[in-house]
Amino acid sequence: MEIVVEGRGEDFFTPNLVVLTINFNGKGVSYQDALEKGLSGVSTFIQEVLSTNGFTKEDMKTRSFVVKENKRYNDATRIYEFDGYSFTQNAILMFDYDKEKLAKIIDVTSRLEHAPLINVNFSVKDEKECRKSILSKAYKDAEEQASAIALAAGKTLVGCKKVDFKPFNDNYVSKFSMEADMCYAKAGFNAAQEIVNSFTPEDVLLEEKLYCLWIAE
Repeated sequence: MEIVVEGRGEDFFTPNLVVLTINFNGKGVSYQDALEKGLSGVSTFIQEVLSTNGFTKEDMKTRSFVVKENKRYNDATRIYEFDGYSFTQNAILMFDYDKEKLAKIIDVTSRLEHAPLINVNFSVKDEKECRKSILSKAYKDAEEQASAIALAAGKTLVGCKKVDFKPFNDNYVSKFSMEADMCYAKAGFNAAQEIVNSFTPEDVLLEEKLYCLWIAE
C-alpha cells in the first residue's frame, strides 16, 4: 500500500541579522545630470553613514543600477512628452543584530539633505540550520500522518520510499519592518533614542513542506 502525505514543519527563531534595503533616487534634465546627482547621494551616504558606523563601501552590495529617460503623458496633446532622466540604485546592507547601531544609521540617514529610502527587515544568519530543524519537524509530521492512515487501513508502516521538497520560504525574515516614515528626522527629534526604546522585532516564523511517499504492508 502506498500512502502520499504532506508534512508541515514550523518554528520560531529570534532574529540575529539586520537587513537594510537602501533605495537611492535622483532626477536631472540630462543623463549626466541625473547620474551625477544620484552618485553624489550614494557617495554622501557612504561617507557620512557607512564610514562613521564601521562599514566600508564594499559592505553595501548593489542589486540594481538604472539611469533612464522619463516620459509624462500630456492630457491636452494626448502624447507622452520628455520629462528628464531618473537615477535609481538599489542596494542591500546586512550586519549582526545591533539595535543601537541600527538606530544610529537611521538617525544619521534621516538628517541627510537627500536621504535614501531605507526599508529594515530582520532575519536569521544560519538559514541552513533553521531549515534543517523545521524540515525534521515536517518529516515527523508526515510520518505521523502516514502511520495513522496505515493503522486505519489495518496495515503497518514500513518506511518512506520518496521525499519531494519544495521550498516554502523564499525569505527568512521577520514580519516586523520599519516603515519609511520612521526614517525621517524632525526638528528636535532624537530618532536614535526613540528607535532604541520603541521596538523589538518579532521572532521569525519559518515554515516548510515535505511531500512523502510511504509504504505500508
